[in-house]
Amino acid sequence: MAVTYAMEVKAPIEKLFDYVEDKDKLPLWMDGLEETVYTTERDPNNPVGTKFKQKIREGGRVQEYDGEVIAYEKPKHLAVCIGNKHFAALADYRFTPTTAGTRLDYSCEITCHSWFVRVMAVMFGWLTRRILRKQMAKLKELAEK
Repeated sequence: MAVTYAMEVKAPIEKLFDYVEDKDKLPLWMDGLEETVYTTERDPNNPVGTKFKQKIREGGRVQEYDGEVIAYEKPKHLAVCIGNKHFAALADYRFTPTTAGTRLDYSCEITCHSWFVRVMAVMFGWLTRRILRKQMAKLKELAEK
């Protein structure tokens, strides 16, 4: 399953990139994200290969996900792979400066590891897209302040 989103943000590219890259700023716009902990050493100049764990509250439960930074070119590109035993998601953020600020192109490719999870992903794809729109609106609002 693939999900994409694009938006224009009236903020400098560096500021928008920082909201997506900084683990302490992620919970400000990613609903449910409670914690991001690096499990390997992170080189801030080249974090590709850095592994992390995220705890995300989903409904009444907290789920833990393993992740890895797989692409990084500050302030133009950031991609991470995150998942658990049920699925993997490749989230890709691309930033382009514009005359009014920055264009963000987001894509996420979700791979399900079982037929049951595939069925659930199809049934609740609308919810995934709604959550994405809400998070992107929050990100835009924060960056434009």
